[in-house]
Amino acid sequence: MRFLITFFLTISLSYFFAQDSLKITYYNLLNFPSSQQDRVDTLKKILDFIQPDIFVVNELTSFNGGALIKNNVLNSGSNNDFKSALYFDGPDTDNLLFYDQNKFELYSQQQIPTQLRDISEYVLYYKNQLGIVNDTSFIYIYSIHLKAGSSSTNEELRRQEAETFKQFLVNNNRYERLIVGGDFNFYYHTEPACQEILYGQGLDLIDPINQMGNWHNNSFYKNVHTQSTRSATGGYAGGAYGGMDDRFDIIFISNDVSDGSSGIEYIANTYIADGQDGSYFNQSINSANNSQVPQDIARALFFMSDHLPVSLMFSINSPLSVLNSKNKTINVKFMNSNKNLVMDFQQKEDFTVKIYDLTGKVVYNDRFDNQKQIEIKLLFLPKGFYIVDCLLQNDRINHKFIFE
Repeated sequence: MRFLITFFLTISLSYFFAQDSLKITYYNLLNFPSSQQDRVDTLKKILDFIQPDIFVVNELTSFNGGALIKNNVLNSGSNNDFKSALYFDGPDTDNLLFYDQNKFELYSQQQIPTQLRDISEYVLYYKNQLGIVNDTSFIYIYSIHLKAGSSSTNEELRRQEAETFKQFLVNNNRYERLIVGGDFNFYYHTEPACQEILYGQGLDLIDPINQMGNWHNNSFYKNVHTQSTRSATGGYAGGAYGGMDDRFDIIFISNDVSDGSSGIEYIANTYIADGQDGSYFNQSINSANNSQVPQDIARALFFMSDHLPVSLMFSINSPLSVLNSKNKTINVKFMNSNKNLVMDFQQKEDFTVKIYDLTGKVVYNDRFDNQKQIEIKLLFLPKGFYIVDCLLQNDRINHKFIFE
C-alpha cells in the first residue's frame, strides 16, 4: 500500500508540477524600422542570445516592423514558434508583444489611451495548464512608454499617464499576475509618476530588485542603468548619447508575483539589464570587455538602440485558487514569502490536515476542530513538492504546492 501511495504521489507531482522557467524581455527599439531597417540582423543576434519566451517592445513605427521581428528574427529559418499580438497604429510610436505559441496563447488585448502614447495591455494564458486544473493562470502584461524629458512639465505629463494606467487597473479589477514594463523615463524614484506606478490608486507594484533611488548620473546605480548605450553623438540610427547613466527601462511586478501566491512567481536573481555589468558609467556599452555578454553581443546592443533590454524570469504553478468539493469551498494558499499554508473555509469545520512529500512520507499531521481559518507554519520543510490532504467529514480535498 505504501508503494502505491508513493507511486501515485510521484506521478501526480511530476504531472502537476512540470513547470517552465519562463523569460520575458522588454526592449525600446529606437524608432524601428523607420530608422535603419537593416538593424533587423542586429536584433536577431541579440535575441538569439537572450532567448525570451515573451518579447515586448517600445518605439515600433509600423506594422512592417512587427512583421520583420516575427518573421526575420524570432521565426527565422524553419522555426515557427512565435506569434504576435495585433499591431495598433496609435499616436507617436507603438508597442507590440511577441510570444512562444507552444507555451502561451493570447487571450485578449486592448489599448489604454494617454495624452502622448497608448499603453498596451496583453492578457496571456499558459497552455500547459489547460486540462490539468479548472482554471488557468492569466498573465496581465503591460507595455508602457511614458513622456520623456526632465522638465517639470514633462514630469507632470508622466504623472498623468501613470495615473491613467493605475486607474485602468483598479477600474478593471487588475490586481494580480501583473507584469508592467517598458521605458518609463524616470530620473529618480520619488518623482510623482514613479510614486504613482508604485503606490497609486491603492494598488502597489514593486521593483523586483529593490533598486529604487536617484538613478540619474549616479554611479551608485551603475549596475542597473539602461540608457544610453552610446557615449558620443553619431550612434547608429540616431538616439540619445552620453553613456550609461539612467535607469529608464524597468519591469515592475505585483506583490503576488513576488511571493508566488497566485501561481506565478518571479524567480529570484533573474532580473537583469542585458549587457550591463556595471563597467560603463558614462561610457558606451561596448567600450570595454563585457563580463555579462560576449563582446559581439555588446557591439550589437550598441548599434541596435540607445536603450538596453531588460529581462526577468518567472515560473507558473497550478493557480492557488478556490477549491470546490461537493458543498464545501476551501481557499488554500501557500505563501513562499513567509512559508505559511493558509486554509479558509466558508464555515467552521472539523478536519484533519496531512502533508505528504514526494516520496509519500507524511511530514505534517494535525487535527483541527470547529475552525474557519487556519495558518500552518512550514519553516521546517526542505525545498520540494508537497500535497496537502484535508480530510473533512465525508469529504477529502487535495492541494499541491511548491516549497522554494
